[in-house]
Amino acid sequence: MDSSQATTMYPWKEIIPRMEEIRAEATDQFIAAWKNAQSRRTHDFTWHETMGYVIVKRDDAARRIVLSPRGPELLKEMGLVFDPGSVSTHPQDPGAADWDIAAAGPAAEAAETRWRPAHARFALRCEPPYLRAFSLEHLALQTTQCLRERRRILKSRLDPDEMLLSISQFPLLGTGTYIDHQGAPNGPLLRSQLLPDICLNSQPPFTLEIGGIVDRRGVVPYTGVPVFRDTNTVWPFVDEDLPADPYKGGILTQSCESNRDSACVMGSSTVATATPSAAAAPADLSANGLPSNAPWDALLNSQPPPPSRPLLLEPPSNKNCVLLDSPLFGIGSGGVLRVTLCAADLDEARSLHDQLAPISAIMAALTAATPIVKGHLVNRDCYWDVQCSTVDDRSAQERGIVPLTTAKGTLLKSRYGSIDMYLGPDETRADPAFRRVYNDCHFTYDKQSFWKMKEDHGIDSLLALHVSRLFVRDIHYASENMLSTGDTSSAMSGQEHFKRFLGCSRQNICLYPPNKCTSSGWEVEFMSLEAQLTDAENAAFITFIVLLSRVIISYRLNLYLPISLMDQNMARSQKVNAAGEQLFFFRRDVFGGRDGKSNGSGRISKRANLTPSRNTRPTSAGAERGTRGMNCSGVYAKAEYVELSVDEILNGSEAFGVTGILNIIFTYLNTMRLEYDVEQALRRQLLLVKRRASGKLCTLATWMRNFVRTHPEYQNDSVVSQSINYDMLRAMNDIEEGRVAAPELLG
Repeated sequence: MDSSQATTMYPWKEIIPRMEEIRAEATDQFIAAWKNAQSRRTHDFTWHETMGYVIVKRDDAARRIVLSPRGPELLKEMGLVFDPGSVSTHPQDPGAADWDIAAAGPAAEAAETRWRPAHARFALRCEPPYLRAFSLEHLALQTTQCLRERRRILKSRLDPDEMLLSISQFPLLGTGTYIDHQGAPNGPLLRSQLLPDICLNSQPPFTLEIGGIVDRRGVVPYTGVPVFRDTNTVWPFVDEDLPADPYKGGILTQSCESNRDSACVMGSSTVATATPSAAAAPADLSANGLPSNAPWDALLNSQPPPPSRPLLLEPPSNKNCVLLDSPLFGIGSGGVLRVTLCAADLDEARSLHDQLAPISAIMAALTAATPIVKGHLVNRDCYWDVQCSTVDDRSAQERGIVPLTTAKGTLLKSRYGSIDMYLGPDETRADPAFRRVYNDCHFTYDKQSFWKMKEDHGIDSLLALHVSRLFVRDIHYASENMLSTGDTSSAMSGQEHFKRFLGCSRQNICLYPPNKCTSSGWEVEFMSLEAQLTDAENAAFITFIVLLSRVIISYRLNLYLPISLMDQNMARSQKVNAAGEQLFFFRRDVFGGRDGKSNGSGRISKRANLTPSRNTRPTSAGAERGTRGMNCSGVYAKAEYVELSVDEILNGSEAFGVTGILNIIFTYLNTMRLEYDVEQALRRQLLLVKRRASGKLCTLATWMRNFVRTHPEYQNDSVVSQSINYDMLRAMNDIEEGRVAAPELLG
């Protein structure tokens, strides 16, 4: 696109005077989308995936691999025309295609891939050109091939010394020499002491979003990631790269599951809040679903009521943590794997949103792929909490550090994190499985938009609360069209305002209104998967999520947990080898509760975490802990929620009377009368998930950690050197290309 015709973009500081106007327009746009969808049903279920890749450059003579900032150059070679003012691209409806998508095959589909830039110059994103129709044959026989063809197309554009990896984070980002043409840090765009501006895509949406996060917070958000303590690790460990400052960020604590704001804890684990202003309110749900002044009916009393005065927390310590100082460490700088499900209508979308949320922590643990941060082994395997912390744009008032004067209220979490609430059913359509006590955590919402949606337009209270909580945050930039006083930005002509707010608040499960441009229906995006090394792995987890969504709707599964328990699960999923050693709260009977009665006592049965040896994992956690059978009269037979291993949740457990999600999916497949080759291909994909859950296959995080700790140059000091990183990434590339076998990872 000619730069002279490019859309003018305005940064956060310049749009502050118009922010309330933008909020009002965004509210109107959602109301319009909701009304337009009332009489509209998308009969065919569709879906699509979003993949992300990292480009690296190797120097074999120096045994060094660095990032390659050629992402924008590659996209230009492939003919991408990027409009900075456009809302993010979206696959078209299959009916809009002028060719037979199903018959075209993986190569033809991959050739039409929609490539797009990421925040980092060394990362790329892509989506299929059209929404995928639900076809078990396509899932079984074409998903992996489509991903392979797509990767092949991009790799054909690389230089001979470049490699393409689907990894969540480059292991050495922020330390030593880690990007080609690195340059000096402290540039005007990133304002980072660790990252030079060459790391950042120079397009306005990316520079303005990064700048908006920093400007809105008032300082660069610090994030501390606990270091893994090995035998020779200097202890206490001190990261000398950055100074610790009580107003500059949060330390990720190793035991943070009791804190709602676990990604941004500052020293003390006490939640600091303040009395919100009149423009916003802490959400409490009364019996009729309306916000009230009464405390939430918290099932577990896990969240104390907010204190009436702000608390100044203890300053963070940089001891025993690797420190990060830029939002780019968490947004658009690594590979991604997301699955978007296009529901038949809003009711189905609400059900998928709620039922998929409790499984998100399980999948985060199962796809864990980030044990190395800034050149150090860290004491966690997932990147979720790190990402949430690095993009935290809350001001000191919103974090409860200073009294509220201008902010809408105190916000208990970053703009990225787990969901605040379940949507439940529409008030006119009762669902006995949903109980309001499941929404047992505090959050702040925008009162003006809430009452406008509910009282003026009849949107039910739960959906209105869900949407209005978006508007307590600011967007970080706006296009010229958004600030126009004409009709071009009216609620009926687009959704740009509302989608900007959606982009500023990402949860483990996201709900999107129907896309007017593509005729798609209500969408639910599954966000907690980490990108896997190979296309076969990514395809397996895509298949699992798509099939699980169909099973949820077909069998009306009940996976509801209190939000507080789901948050604890998300915290546990980050830990080292969580897939093998952690226990997660889960419903004992996923078929019960639909009659309006509890399928158990409502109590929670707690068990001690698994404690296997360093290199082994139990194959039957329930049996190893000596529990009684499912016919016993103990607490497990009566409990509504029990603590289960990933193996027990997915593969089932007789000891606890748990069917197992994978067993339910296999039962579903048995009813579909599939062709033999299709059924076998699906079972092979699900077998990878099954074996990883059972411990027969390890996660990529475990593989990487073991590679480093057994490398002959490793000094048992938690440090990942350039040469170790070189050997590891070369080995990972060889595994992805099929030149080296990795039976412990792939079977």
